[in-house]
Amino acid sequence: MVGLTYETYKNQVAEMAVVSPNDTNFLSILQMMIDYATLRINRDLDLMDTSASLHGPAYKLTAGNRNLSFSQNLGDGSYFVVSEQINLISPSGSTDPDAAERIPLLPATKEFLDAVFGSSLTGNRAQPKYFVPFNDTLFLVGPVPDVDYYVEVVGTLRPAPLGFTPQITSAIQTLTSGSIEFVSPHGITSGAQVTLSGFTPSSWNGTFTATVTSSTSISIILSASVATPTAATVIGSAGNGNGVSFISQYLPDLLIMASMIYISAYQRNFGRQSDDPQMAQSYESQYQTLLKSATVEEARKKFEAAAWSSQSPAPVASPTRG
Repeated sequence: MVGLTYETYKNQVAEMAVVSPNDTNFLSILQMMIDYATLRINRDLDLMDTSASLHGPAYKLTAGNRNLSFSQNLGDGSYFVVSEQINLISPSGSTDPDAAERIPLLPATKEFLDAVFGSSLTGNRAQPKYFVPFNDTLFLVGPVPDVDYYVEVVGTLRPAPLGFTPQITSAIQTLTSGSIEFVSPHGITSGAQVTLSGFTPSSWNGTFTATVTSSTSISIILSASVATPTAATVIGSAGNGNGVSFISQYLPDLLIMASMIYISAYQRNFGRQSDDPQMAQSYESQYQTLLKSATVEEARKKFEAAAWSSQSPAPVASPTRG
């Protein structure tokens, strides 16, 4: 199977939409089109690839305070959207659940917590047993913690979309390699291909091999033809290679169809009668056809297929074995 990179995706959609891939108007809606298609596929399929375990110093319950708060923005272009489970990490000073013991908290209602564990007086504090999602970034626990606890939050995230570009604040050039500092974690893996653009001098622009030196910096190996590269005086942008995502690599057909629905709105206003009322609907029909098979495959991964197995539904042996 050949997946799509940012460039091959852009070129294929442009070809199907009969527009130049360098057309200014097309490029202005390209990222919005990617967002539409990616969000729709993520919501329709509930992909296992979006499962996340969040833990560390930022995920902490404080003694005497029942609030657990953290940012949805994970700093690498991804966002946490659905909380499925919260585990206390024991002993209380440990932040790594894999090096300690997980103690699952049970989901409850705010009314239950208020009625049974509403007091934060010292005598009423204990190890939490229940949790309640209050809003997207705030959870309540009960009983009120007696000591500080670190937790693990398990749930679903929205991955960085295709073409996600970290923001750069500065670049420092040293001999034949350069160091680029980012505002937030860049999400680039060591050895990945990184595309730089908008830099001065132009010797910085192009595709390079990256060595990650920290969560917010990478080292760029410049072209061998540049004997003594100079420091960058104008800082441009860096993309994670040509840009790939799980959806572009493993569900490229769905990505293309969902994108064509969006660009149909741009070109023909979906079902405007004076244009082509069937255009977007035809792409929608094809998207729904492709979605059915992708849904079955995703259910197999979770052992939610026929008879709660990982097997594809069999049209002949449809009754379950008893």
